[in-house]
Amino acid sequence: MSNEVVTEVEIQNHTKAVAGLATQLGYEGALTVGALEDEIRFFQQRTVEAVMELGKRLLILKEITPHGEFNKRVEMLNFTPRMAQKFMSAVLKFSKTNSSSLLQKAGNQTKLLELVTLDDDEIQVIEQGGSIGELSLDSIETMSARELKDELRKIKADKEAADLLLQKKDQKINELDAKLTKLQSPVQIKKRAESEEQLIAAKALEEATSACLTMHNDTVRFKNTINSVLDTINEHGLYNIQEQLEALVISAFQQIAQTSVEFGIQIDFETMVNPAWLPADQDAAAFDATNVEQ
Repeated sequence: MSNEVVTEVEIQNHTKAVAGLATQLGYEGALTVGALEDEIRFFQQRTVEAVMELGKRLLILKEITPHGEFNKRVEMLNFTPRMAQKFMSAVLKFSKTNSSSLLQKAGNQTKLLELVTLDDDEIQVIEQGGSIGELSLDSIETMSARELKDELRKIKADKEAADLLLQKKDQKINELDAKLTKLQSPVQIKKRAESEEQLIAAKALEEATSACLTMHNDTVRFKNTINSVLDTINEHGLYNIQEQLEALVISAFQQIAQTSVEFGIQIDFETMVNPAWLPADQDAAAFDATNVEQ
């Protein structure tokens, strides 16, 4: 008797879960295997709307069917498991945001399924009228499926190259930080603090480090502010103030350069941007990725 009660509770919970998934996906049809299979056959046409409707029903069918049975039923519907997964991924990807413009521009099943490889934030940028590499709402509409696939591969490769470059830079920073931490360990400090002169030197370096950190934080805020202004210029077409902005930025960096002269410290800015430890091929990859993003 106890087992029967548990089974009924499990069935009720599963039914509620299926109904919840249907509501979440905006599906209003019958929640039975037979009805879902009939509707899947009905929507087996090559339109974007059909892809989304097929994906919804496949997701619910997967939830309803026992473990291990879904792939068999998918094959009975003349789908490969891989293709079914693409349909379901499209629904999960594009139902999370208001992607009506992007879905409309995609125009067909093949192009829509290629767009599934974009990240959520990239989809949002395109949907809001922006671009990722050469991809925008207009270019997606005019590209062939092959051109779209090639551009998505290029975007992925550029992003991986940029991530690898950032990883190498982070690794180098961590190595330098480890060396600095070791130098600042109590044992090392004790060794260096053998005279009053060394203590004074340590204090001076601490103050210099604090000042440099302050400047670094201010530089980050400066960069974010200028990027925001550039976004405003592009968004509102304020290109008449572009030269004024550039003059202000140049003036700021001239002041930094003048400060280094006053300190009597010679700074090779080109070497700082492209240090010797950075591989030449990674420099090129970073440059290409920047061009794509612009």
